[in-house]
Amino acid sequence: MKKAFYSGIAVALVGIILNFSFKILASHLIDKATLTLYFTAIDIFTLTLLILVGFRSSMVVAFSQLKNASMIVNIFRGFVLVTVMISWAFVIPFLKHKMGIDIHYWYLVATVISLSLALYFSNIIAMYRLYFVMNAVTLLEPVLVLFWFSFAYFTFDLRGIQPLFIATIMSSMGISSYIFFKKRKEHPALSLKQPIFDAKALAFIKNSVISTIEFGSGIVLLYMVVFIMMRHYSVEELGDFQVVTKPIFSYMVMLFVFPIFRFVLPELSKLISEKKIEEIYELKRWILRYAFVVSGVFIIVSLLFSSEILAYLFPPEYANASLMIKHLSFFFIFLIINSYQVAFIKASGAFMSALLIRLLGIVALVSVFYVIYNFYSQNVISIIVALVSSYLIMFLVSFVVERRLLRELKSSL
Repeated sequence: MKKAFYSGIAVALVGIILNFSFKILASHLIDKATLTLYFTAIDIFTLTLLILVGFRSSMVVAFSQLKNASMIVNIFRGFVLVTVMISWAFVIPFLKHKMGIDIHYWYLVATVISLSLALYFSNIIAMYRLYFVMNAVTLLEPVLVLFWFSFAYFTFDLRGIQPLFIATIMSSMGISSYIFFKKRKEHPALSLKQPIFDAKALAFIKNSVISTIEFGSGIVLLYMVVFIMMRHYSVEELGDFQVVTKPIFSYMVMLFVFPIFRFVLPELSKLISEKKIEEIYELKRWILRYAFVVSGVFIIVSLLFSSEILAYLFPPEYANASLMIKHLSFFFIFLIINSYQVAFIKASGAFMSALLIRLLGIVALVSVFYVIYNFYSQNVISIIVALVSSYLIMFLVSFVVERRLLRELKSSL
């Protein structure tokens, strides 16, 4: 498990470097307002498609237990279709007419379809545990984004927001095609048929819905910052967060937090079912050492070098993002440890507790922000302080729940 964990981090690091290269290139070629609008639009699409991402863990667990890929995939296909139709009916008109995105309607339709297909196939390879394909996709996605953006911008001389959407659409379609042909070699395509909704199917749907809401709540927490900044701060300040701070923070999460759910969660599930208490303690000690090393390096780099690094990589108008990153770095350790705690809680079967903890984080974010904003300071750092406060509160509550579940596991021996 530890070998797969570290190899996943190495692959993710290369993918992040490539992805960040795209953002740096775009920041120099596309004006700040257009780039901010594009990333905000993609965020809104991502929020809509969270139900598809949230299915992933329940699909993995259900397939491990039931080995009924046909039932799982056909139920998931139904949710994919419904999600695409909802996005088509409500999200696209909002982006086109409320946000004023100046691009042809069919670009937005193609974006929804291509992103949905990519998420659909990504969940399938996760269910089958095709780790080689998953790692390849991690590298392939940013390469395709860079290629198609450069191709549209430099070869066809397209400007504004159009080359950005072309890159998103074509890269997502390329990923879907790659996964389709690689998966077919080991697992043939499943026929489209109506699943039988027996007790196992209903349990899968229930767990999927809870897992989706729980996963979505964790993502929504970060996007709430975007919505609050859209309401209370300028486009310049929003751009600092959207183009620089949020991508860097998201990359840190992808690199050092997501592997916990990808590799540690299945291991915890196995250890808990076998009631191996000492192995659970050893796994947590390893995670704590890992958390201290990662967060310590993040703090040192942020304090000593973040201003110089951002000045070198980005235009001068993004310089204020450095202060946001410094504030976030001090609390990253709580995010890593909380991810382990939530993984333990979910591995213990307490999906609803994990969901309630995530929802508490959202409430804490909004509450802390408006207390600071209305009574202390209206500086943009107020929203960053509110964000790290929410992570701290979730850490404390998860700590209590984790200890209770561990005591119950010990008493069952």
